[in-house]
Amino acid sequence: MFERLKMKIAARRAERAKRARRNRRNRRPGFWACVWYIICWPFRMIARFIRWIWRLICRFVRWLWRLICGINVIELLNIALLVAIIVLCAMLVIDIINNTRKPTVIVADPIPASQVSKTFNVPVIAEPTTKPVSTASVRKPLPKTVALPIKREQSHRVMSEPVRVVKATPDVVAEKQTAKIDNKMYGDVIIDSRGAARMLVNGIEINGNLYLQNLRKYTLPCDIKITGNMFVRDVNMLQFCGEFEINGNIYVTPTSSFGPIPQNAHLGGQVIL
Repeated sequence: MFERLKMKIAARRAERAKRARRNRRNRRPGFWACVWYIICWPFRMIARFIRWIWRLICRFVRWLWRLICGINVIELLNIALLVAIIVLCAMLVIDIINNTRKPTVIVADPIPASQVSKTFNVPVIAEPTTKPVSTASVRKPLPKTVALPIKREQSHRVMSEPVRVVKATPDVVAEKQTAKIDNKMYGDVIIDSRGAARMLVNGIEINGNLYLQNLRKYTLPCDIKITGNMFVRDVNMLQFCGEFEINGNIYVTPTSSFGPIPQNAHLGGQVIL
């Protein structure tokens, strides 16, 4: 009996609560309730978006953890060892190939500072003297520089004059600044244009240093004789017509290059970079 009464009371309470909810739903909200709803709507949307982002991050972390747990460590180590073996073998092959092509490099003796100009802009003339020089007036030698061994290749003279691609007009200023008597030139000679290059011919003798600079391509005349050094600066390609004689060294900048030196050439020094 009491059980039935309790069931009826509970049913009536549930019916009343249902009816109250229906009445609240059908009842139109007031003005201030609408204002409060409008104010709180952006914050509710932000909260929903943050909850959605958090759920997405949690799903991604769970998926990543499952992926990591499914990795086979032994297979991964085998793949890493295989890649390491392939890389080491490739490095060994490259090292062997480079050793076969590696040129011989020697260290040249110290050169007096009076005979070398670092920038090649200002010629340095070494005046001969017979008097003994005191140790106080002697400059300290420059540090050792890297010199390349001279590799002479067999080459035959195939031309009688230097190659001239285009007809060049003589440089009057360079000719006036250079002391020349017959087939001999005295002092330092600077060749920096096609016009100045016309001063050098086959069999000429230069009693000083020769500066070749700012040229694309130049062919050194045959049977030329230089008592000093030859400086090559910013010359894309320097070729040799045939036999020549240089009592000093050949200084070459990193922006220059030269062809093979003939076997019958006479070089008193070395080729120094």
